[in-house]
Amino acid sequence: MDFDAYTATLQSTGDALIAWADPEQRFSGYTKGWWLTDFPSAFNIALAYFLFVVIGSQVMKFLPAMDPYPIKFIYNVSQIMLCAYMTIEACLLAYRNNYTLTPCVGYSQNDPALANLLWLFYISKVWDFWDTIFIVLGKKWRQLSFLHVYHHITIFLFYWLNANVFYDGDIYLTIVLNGFIHTVMYTYYFICMHTKDPSTGKSLPIWWKSYLTLMQMIQFVTMMSQGSYLVIKGCDDLSIRITATYVVYILSLFFLFAQFYVQSYVKPKGKKKTA
Repeated sequence: MDFDAYTATLQSTGDALIAWADPEQRFSGYTKGWWLTDFPSAFNIALAYFLFVVIGSQVMKFLPAMDPYPIKFIYNVSQIMLCAYMTIEACLLAYRNNYTLTPCVGYSQNDPALANLLWLFYISKVWDFWDTIFIVLGKKWRQLSFLHVYHHITIFLFYWLNANVFYDGDIYLTIVLNGFIHTVMYTYYFICMHTKDPSTGKSLPIWWKSYLTLMQMIQFVTMMSQGSYLVIKGCDDLSIRITATYVVYILSLFFLFAQFYVQSYVKPKGKKKTA
């Protein structure tokens, strides 16, 4: 298969996904042609990320670990600022457009208040891939888990779909919650960079690390609650297929994060008490 045929196949796949999510063409169209909203671009980025994880981790086994402190410093500060901005902007847009915490706030296909911000939120998931680059370069293999890779690939592709279909209305809560959690998370990463043991160079434990994972799980429960209510209520201005898929997807993240929490914080305590 040549490159043109490969791209055409991906494009038809993307078109089919959008048609499945929005068969009546009520929730899509406004963002068509925006940067990286075509499926070939999104798929190739996700594929490049996956190949980097597979190939990069093998290559780094033969190289010394690297810690690009200046790049990580700039990256974490940029993420704190970007995620804080998206959180605040989502709150302001919700306030200006009378979006309340009560689901079914309305949807505008051709004049969406949230489209620009949701697109930025989608693009920010590409910027998040640097997390994995730093893990591979630092040879921190315990952090390169299935949860980590699955989360980064799937959330990027899911919000590709959201950037094309269902880019207004109730989706604002996702940006508020996830933007806030990521602001806290990158603040934690930034603190970790500057709390190291001088003798070993390893990061010192931070007491609220486990609470960050709990906050992420609370975020998922809130998202699932909103999505489930929307599906059950059956709002008129709602893509039922995307919302139902969203609930199932967030449920998968919740279980994976819960498993991580138990393995990281509950089981170690149990072993100490037994000892």
